[in-house]
Amino acid sequence: MCWSARVRRLAHGLHLSAGCQIGGVLEPVGASPVIVEDDAFVGGGTGLFEGVIVKRGAVIGAGVLLTRATPVYDLVYKRILRAADPLPLVVPENAVVVMGCRPSHAPFAQQHGVHLYVPVIVKYRDARTDAATALEDTLRG
Repeated sequence: MCWSARVRRLAHGLHLSAGCQIGGVLEPVGASPVIVEDDAFVGGGTGLFEGVIVKRGAVIGAGVLLTRATPVYDLVYKRILRAADPLPLVVPENAVVVMGCRPSHAPFAQQHGVHLYVPVIVKYRDARTDAATALEDTLRG
């Protein structure tokens, strides 16, 4: 079971925090849906837009923004996750994604210490993560 702009059905065990935005497929025509699977946790102020699939049990930290065009840096498996035509960006099962940054290599940016936003997988869900999300559910329940 999943939630998608097309299906309009909430996933089992899905937690959506305050202010999160989940984009649909109304604009542009033919855009890919956003799908959030069972037992996922989507933090406050998060934006999930066109062409993103969040797999079962994934945790998207507060303020993370994801689109089909956003690369996700997986620090655990040392890889960069990207969408590949015609496939969407897929956040792996049980991934814990938080906001990160990386330095810009443009000369002006280096001169001024400019860094760019990038989502980062810092770990995969474990008992400690489950305890934190359970505490969130208890506090809000």
